Amino acid sequence: MALPSSTYDTATLVNPGSSLTDFTLIVDLSRMSAAWWAAVDTSDGTKGRAAKDSGPTELACDWIDFDDSAETGLLRVKWSGTLASSGTQTLRIYPPQAANASVAANATYGSDNAYDSDWAAYWPLHDANDRTANGYDLTAQGGVTAGGVSGKLGAATDFDGTDDGFWIVDTEIVTNPGTVMAWANPDVNSVNYAVWWAQTSVGTGTRRVLLSFTLYRGRETGTSTGEAINFTTVPTSTWSMSTFQMASSTSRYTWFDKNKSSQNTTDPSIANPTDDLGIGKSTTNDAPFNGSIQHVQVHSVSRADDWIEYEYDQTNDQATFWGTWTNVPVAAGISIPVVMHHRRMMGVS
Repeated sequence: MALPSSTYDTATLVNPGSSLTDFTLIVDLSRMSAAWWAAVDTSDGTKGRAAKDSGPTELACDWIDFDDSAETGLLRVKWSGTLASSGTQTLRIYPPQAANASVAANATYGSDNAYDSDWAAYWPLHDANDRTANGYDLTAQGGVTAGGVSGKLGAATDFDGTDDGFWIVDTEIVTNPGTVMAWANPDVNSVNYAVWWAQTSVGTGTRRVLLSFTLYRGRETGTSTGEAINFTTVPTSTWSMSTFQMASSTSRYTWFDKNKSSQNTTDPSIANPTDDLGIGKSTTNDAPFNGSIQHVQVHSVSRADDWIEYEYDQTNDQATFWGTWTNVPVAAGISIPVVMHHRRMMGVS
């Protein structure tokens, strides 16, 4: 098997603070070089390729919202093996070209395999579709239309704060252990449920488990005002990322602002999250979100802090994370051998 003999762009990333295995990188394709885009001659993103620079070793790709005319799109690519805890790694991205074969979603290097098995669902929210193989596509509520507004990275969905939302009902997604995370940009500072996934009885009241991006985030229990997790500097009209990590005995909310100052707090564990999930409003129509949301993720493990911080870094600032993408022309007719990555045969690298 050979990678295309065409031009490619390359960039070097600084490895995370601790080793991360099968981490899914994200690339803003609008930052590819002019020569890279000039080589694109198809609207089929799956005719592009990505590889580790060493070898090179081909990697699984998910081409998200690829637009060859606008020269935009996102690429999620799984770095198979382990990113070291120091040093750098270099990635190649080959432009989609009509001469290349399309890659099926369930193929070795297709979109299903761009995410490790612990991704339960992923909605970039340029549309309502789940990017993982699990197929948890969202059902629109109210008058919401997916996509159409600029997000932190790629297109986002705007919610009107009245009746807009997406629901997944009667399908188990959030589990304990698990992780829920999202980016959001609230328009107003009011109680809101950006991502909501549980409501259970607690004594004489209720427990709601959610990500909120304004007055508070977290669970509230059984009183008129609620027992809220308060982060006092959450801004409006600014993109920030919030996460909720569930472990066997404790849970934790973490929030990163635009300056990457992290605030976090611990909470008693959520032993049995209910199986409903709402984005933009709860599935009981409470506290709808007014603003934009994107990159909502659900994982079936409690992701490590370094995993979450690395995901934040690459989504928050592509220019710093990747630096400049450099074009490398490859002479026509030269075939580049691919190192087939197999952990049992080669080990991780």
